[in-house]
Amino acid sequence: MKKGLVLEGGAMRGLFTCGVLDVFMENGIEFDGTVGISAGAVFGCNYKSHQHGRPLRYNTTFCKDKRYGSLWSFLKTGDLYDVDFCYREIPEELDPFDAEAFAKDPMEFYIGATDVKSGKCLFHKCTDGGKEDMLWMQASASMPLVSRIVKIGDLELLDGGIADSIPLNFMEEKGFDRNVVVLTQPKGYRKKKNKLLPLIRIALRDRPMAVDAMEKRHVLYNREVKDIEEKEERGEVFVIRPPKALGIGRTEKDPEELRRVYQLGREEAEKHLEEMKEFLTSESVGKKETVMKKKIRKRFRFFGRVQGVGFRFQAMMAADSLGLTGWVRNESDGSVTMEIQGSEEEIDTAVDLIENSRFIHIERKEDMIIPLKEDESSFGADYW
Repeated sequence: MKKGLVLEGGAMRGLFTCGVLDVFMENGIEFDGTVGISAGAVFGCNYKSHQHGRPLRYNTTFCKDKRYGSLWSFLKTGDLYDVDFCYREIPEELDPFDAEAFAKDPMEFYIGATDVKSGKCLFHKCTDGGKEDMLWMQASASMPLVSRIVKIGDLELLDGGIADSIPLNFMEEKGFDRNVVVLTQPKGYRKKKNKLLPLIRIALRDRPMAVDAMEKRHVLYNREVKDIEEKEERGEVFVIRPPKALGIGRTEKDPEELRRVYQLGREEAEKHLEEMKEFLTSESVGKKETVMKKKIRKRFRFFGRVQGVGFRFQAMMAADSLGLTGWVRNESDGSVTMEIQGSEEEIDTAVDLIENSRFIHIERKEDMIIPLKEDESSFGADYW
């Protein structure tokens, strides 16, 4: 059994996570591995370095500093959060990050950031809390439009939440089979399409895969949340989340608001502490009979503006992201035919991803269930 911890981002909503993690530290709760995205990474690293209260302390101390989440910083440096101030001066001088303790702790700590060239989330295993690890933290928390792209070697990176907001699947693929997920949105929350997409398309016009990831972010986020809720219902994961929307600004400047959200995190962790301990230690937990998702195969016929707009490419990207098989091709009458195989929920998500591509306009679609192809292993496209 490997115990994993998954930390969602959410800018200053991350103070909720800080409250949860401080309760974990006070009660000796340990994990074999943790993955953090955005604020989940930059705040969560203090869990591995055993620095109780540090994120709350430096956020309440510097939240009104013009170098910390301000228009002044953005206009002067190109980053809403001044990079030198946040990733050198604070951790090295003003409120030191204990890199030695971070390195000595045996827990694996991963950070996710979005590769703007491919639009995919890449994960980095932090080892010593040094300069490279700090660069990955910066990259994971670099929000589009208000942050410069972070370069690490040949990689160009931005906010990890663009491509993978809640990387539970990543931890499961790493072999962590007893996972606790800390969310910063209440149960039932569903993300809507980003209203700033027109500006994002301009700002990232030379990185089309990053734009594509931003356009589909709400679809993939909502699928991850639904998957987590289903696993929670079956007892396969343990989730700690706010009881209601936190109502805090992304760049909150009121120290009392930061303390309020931190305290909510503490309260939720304390409320569920004994239940979570049982989940992490009981041999029977997580061994409930799993409801397997029935695999089906569907044939679709799409009509509308579906040719010459990247439909087949988008279908391949959607199928690849969901692990589905099948094929797609253009027809002589201007329609597109697609056969796709997986669970009904995954197929619906793939179609949503295709429909959310900005140049595609589906006026009508026909679909029917057809026999499975058990020997099929990939998704292809017919390009003539």
